[in-house]
Amino acid sequence: MKNLFLFSAILLLAATAMAQTPVTLSGTVCDATARSGETPSAYIRLFTIDGQPVDSTQCDAHGCFTLRVPAGGYHLQVSLLGYYPTGRTLQLGADTRLDTIFLQPDYVHGVLGSALFPIQVVTLEEMYDINRRHCVTTVNALYRTPRHAAMLHADIYHPFAPNRGLSMLAKAGYTFHFKPRLGGWGIHAGYEGGHYISAPGHPNPWVWNAYMVGFEYERFRPNGHLYHFRLLYRYTEHFELPFQFSFDWDIPRLFGVKGLSFSGVLDLWGDGYFFSDGWTSFKGVLGSMRFEPQVWYNLSRLWSSRGCGRYMGREGLGVFFKMPVNFNHPGGWHYGSGFNNNYGLNITYCLGLRWDF
Repeated sequence: MKNLFLFSAILLLAATAMAQTPVTLSGTVCDATARSGETPSAYIRLFTIDGQPVDSTQCDAHGCFTLRVPAGGYHLQVSLLGYYPTGRTLQLGADTRLDTIFLQPDYVHGVLGSALFPIQVVTLEEMYDINRRHCVTTVNALYRTPRHAAMLHADIYHPFAPNRGLSMLAKAGYTFHFKPRLGGWGIHAGYEGGHYISAPGHPNPWVWNAYMVGFEYERFRPNGHLYHFRLLYRYTEHFELPFQFSFDWDIPRLFGVKGLSFSGVLDLWGDGYFFSDGWTSFKGVLGSMRFEPQVWYNLSRLWSSRGCGRYMGREGLGVFFKMPVNFNHPGGWHYGSGFNNNYGLNITYCLGLRWDF
């Protein structure tokens, strides 16, 4: 019995000594979207299986790290501001070199071209409507901080018909995000209205005014895809079911082509959409829809080394094709030209130039 106790003690001491034997853990961390071997100086943290911190370090200029810890089981955490954190569960019994750990960009770093907020975007478009034969000047502006977002959109229509004056559609919105980052839930409030600026013999009335408030969900993907979903209560005197669903998206690098993007908006109204130009009035039926997909290519990539862009991988002068689709939506997507033909399904085709500042 004495020999048995002695043998058990020796085994226990040997196991303890083996558990305390230091081993080397090493590896490399890389930016998943980097070129020319660029690597981030990520933070490496090692925890026990039950979550107690053991050791930590930071990658060097080449993205390499080394830790010297006792053999055993651990959780490895890799993190860096501007990237999605990642981790692994390890069982270390000898010196170990890990496969390369890739970090995906998060928030604005590496995808929007800036590591920190705010995001500021201004775009100017000049578009020719092939169907209706008129031009549209569009200005979009966005200002985004961790919790707040403000947007402005204005369309000015220049009809070629001499009996039609200029008209304008304006939108403005503000969103408060519950979490200080891209993505997640928020509260949205907005305004939308149309107005004739000038027309011979026209009383120059407002076409309509509408005020919206509701919830927004913003979805951001590491590859730069950005989506907004909004369910809004829409206040205007002409609505019976005052609800609106809006969805807009921005997809850079369409089909993996740098400089090619796909964006657009989809609006669904729960009520017959009302439209008046001062002479006549029209009212749609339940389920009015406006759908505006747009494909855009950044021409500046052909001659500028800055073509990587500052916002969603885009910057500079480009060309686009837009195909607005309207269903039972009086007024369509523009005002003052052919609006009374928009019952049922109506499709227009547009070409234009766009400048991203």
